[in-house]
Amino acid sequence: MKPIKLCLVASFVSTSVFANQGLQWSPGFGGDISILTGYTSTTSQFNTDNNVTADLNNNGESQSEGFVSPLGTISYTMAQADKQIYFGTSRSDVALGRFHVELGYRQRIPDNGQISISYVPGLLSSDTWEDPFVTNSPRTETDSTIKGVRLQYDRILGSNFSIELSGGKQEVDSEKSGQTLTSEQQALLEREGDILFTQLSYLKPINREQVFRTAVNYTRIAADGDAMANNTYGAEIGIIQMLPSSSLALTLSYDLADFDEINPVFNERQKDNRWGVFLAYEYQEPFGWENWGLVSLAGYNESNSNINFYDEDALLISAGINYKF
Repeated sequence: MKPIKLCLVASFVSTSVFANQGLQWSPGFGGDISILTGYTSTTSQFNTDNNVTADLNNNGESQSEGFVSPLGTISYTMAQADKQIYFGTSRSDVALGRFHVELGYRQRIPDNGQISISYVPGLLSSDTWEDPFVTNSPRTETDSTIKGVRLQYDRILGSNFSIELSGGKQEVDSEKSGQTLTSEQQALLEREGDILFTQLSYLKPINREQVFRTAVNYTRIAADGDAMANNTYGAEIGIIQMLPSSSLALTLSYDLADFDEINPVFNERQKDNRWGVFLAYEYQEPFGWENWGLVSLAGYNESNSNINFYDEDALLISAGINYKF
């Protein structure tokens, strides 16, 4: 799979979304549609354009490409303007580098925040290899999807704190990792399994022009194969600068992934250090166009593993346009 590339491609959306969380809803249908175009460059053994590898002791070849990506959300707000049903890609999630389609329900509680519950049906899949460890022969592609449910409580009891609890399952259409190994070793490499994600975040306006955000999170991937199961501990810190007709945001992230058992292909237990930096910009109502915005992002993500095979890095440069209705 290519989590770094997917994360970067999705991370362009409005930098002002966090600062605008408290805006009133309007009854009826609403939403936003975005079109992004840009350039990505990634180095990873899981780039499915590189279907043949001669050596498992390196992180693969670099691949560059342009892209055009549509994103959006549609919602319906009840007459009391405190209940909302929505479907699509959440702008706040996308701004943090998470990308999935969800169907959900939000309820605002006067002076006590907002509660959301949603279902992620796994409509979007990512490409991976049936067996990533084949050498000197073409590797076969397969799809990986994540399905799950999310519970979020934003601005807990009216405070600046928010919490999220998500659970789901990762599925691989055709899992054949380690075909040349024994059946016991192959079992250690199975990637399907349950996922638990928890996060506590803090959002604090510094003044009328600046917003500070920080978060800590924990992810448990209880994969069927113990060598693929892991605990990941993460932290994020960011600042949003509001300008007269635009906004600018800088976000830094770090994750430490610690795997359960020794990987039988490399005879090591995997540990990854992952970090990322995103610089996002939005210009509101260009040329006087009401409800339109121009958006852009430059970002870089890197994963450094004690096993070279799992090293990855990705660079993104992008620009796009967003319409709210």
